Amino acid sequence: MEKFFGENPMLTHMLRNGFKDHPVRSVILSLYMLPVRNILKPSEEIRTNKQTFIMSKEYYDELHGLLHIAKVEGFDLIRTGNEHDGGYIMLNDFETGDIAYSFGIAQNVVWDRDMASRGYDVFMYDHTIDGLPEENPRYHWYKLGIGDGSGRDERLKTLEELISRNGHEGKRDMILKMDVEGAEWGFLESVKQETLLQFRQIIFEFHGLLDAEKYGLGVSYSRILEMLSKINKTHQLIHLHPCNFRNYISIDGKVYPDTIEASYVIRDKYKFIQDYDVNLPLKIDTPDRKYTPEIELGRWNEDTSGEGIATSVVRIA
Repeated sequence: MEKFFGENPMLTHMLRNGFKDHPVRSVILSLYMLPVRNILKPSEEIRTNKQTFIMSKEYYDELHGLLHIAKVEGFDLIRTGNEHDGGYIMLNDFETGDIAYSFGIAQNVVWDRDMASRGYDVFMYDHTIDGLPEENPRYHWYKLGIGDGSGRDERLKTLEELISRNGHEGKRDMILKMDVEGAEWGFLESVKQETLLQFRQIIFEFHGLLDAEKYGLGVSYSRILEMLSKINKTHQLIHLHPCNFRNYISIDGKVYPDTIEASYVIRDKYKFIQDYDVNLPLKIDTPDRKYTPEIELGRWNEDTSGEGIATSVVRIA
């Protein structure tokens, strides 16, 4: 493998892991990735197959700092939902709430089913589908999506509007899950801090960390950093899991995925261990795409303040 990929540790690791159980798939993967094997020059950006990757070391250092993971004292993490795509890592604390909000459904309701089985009424929103794949007395589905308050699309509502419609203005300790293909940034920009404080646990799937242009969002990298700073004021990040069907980049040996699942808990209800030597993925993590090797983040909280910018881009999607 090294003769194809030089000394790129990420690609070598992916192929070796793949060869364990799926040699044919690994050979196909190696041929597919050959055109983008090593990009090792310092630059402001690199374009590969119409995709743009920002190369600013300062951006990735700040991104890493804003995604610092802490351990919650007295609680374990648990996997909820599916074994693969549709599953999320959450804090094992479901005794205090009875309402969950779920944005981005498509045809995957495994997480919603899990929350319903724990006694939660799940308020489900997706304006791109005409119905749910299954019925459940605890499901409350609406053909609406999350918006930023601009009013450009009447199908998109702010979280404040939806909470008011449901009569949940005074509710606390709710759960929020949001997988909305980049619309999470507009949501974070417009949502009020007091609204965020109504949710004990929040799960995001963050998109466009490497390539905001891909989503046509008009999202600047500085805006992404601002929105992460905003959620950090009310909630603490407790877990990260990279989506292994999106691109990722390595800078000074630190891996940054384009799309990542992020689990948060409210700050004022828990005590945290900030000096947390977490090694990702955890044993309870599983890859979103079943037969593609997991993306390893390693000891995520380790300092990244090196001066080099040797860079490798891995194109998956």
